[in-house]
Amino acid sequence: MGRKAKLSLSNITKKNIWTFDEQELYQILRDAKKDDSYAENEARYNNIIRLVFDVQYLNREDVNKVTMLESQKYIIFNIPNQNENGNVNNAVAIRKRRLRKITDLTLENIQHLEAAEVLELIKNNMDTGWNGLPLQQQDIINSAFYVDTTALPEAVLHRPGGIVERRKADGYDVLELVRGNWIEAIFLKPKPKYEKVHFNAGPSFGDSDDNSDMDDEEMDDENDDIDDDNDIDNDDLEDDDDDNVQTESLEDIVDDDSLTRLVDDDVDGDDYDE
Repeated sequence: MGRKAKLSLSNITKKNIWTFDEQELYQILRDAKKDDSYAENEARYNNIIRLVFDVQYLNREDVNKVTMLESQKYIIFNIPNQNENGNVNNAVAIRKRRLRKITDLTLENIQHLEAAEVLELIKNNMDTGWNGLPLQQQDIINSAFYVDTTALPEAVLHRPGGIVERRKADGYDVLELVRGNWIEAIFLKPKPKYEKVHFNAGPSFGDSDDNSDMDDEEMDDENDDIDDDNDIDNDDLEDDDDDNVQTESLEDIVDDDSLTRLVDDDVDGDDYDE
């Protein structure tokens, strides 16, 4: 993903906020408090931070609150004394949010997740498997991972040199979901991540210089607006697609002929009994 720029509040965007951990955010907030411009931009940055982090200011002397927050996986850091509504705060509690539902996935955060984390979200999605995921979530996962799925009898799936063994050797993580006497296997492997390179060749003849001084954060905001427009168009397209999609059962997907082909490919005659 490339090296992060020097940590500062001005570097935070909706896209890179996922790359920071609690310690780094604490350092950013601590340094930002010393900046005279912090108060005027605080609301804007808080809107970005709260996408990924929970942040609470507190008094360390409040033992009950400290214990409660630590039990909720907050990390507590010391800060200079601050008066807020008559209360003295000398600590900040920070917790990076964990994704709990498949619908928590976005095009931004999917780039910073491991395959095992995504498979865990799929596993917890009411046992729907891959085909039961919303099309939008499938597209998000496909943007960052190679995806392969199959449904086979367990003996076929786990035979020596079979598909599970081969996929793992290729760097895939696997999730197995029991479907009666069959196993639905979902394989994920991260796609290579390429760092975007921006070239500033200067304005061409006849172009305005108005955008030449636009900083990275403003460019991110512009791109976010474009992404939002695209999301709206995609949602409309997915609504149209949903009207025309027919859901198939595992029996429809893997019929007798296809099972025969799978067995021919993966199993010798002596390895599998009808």
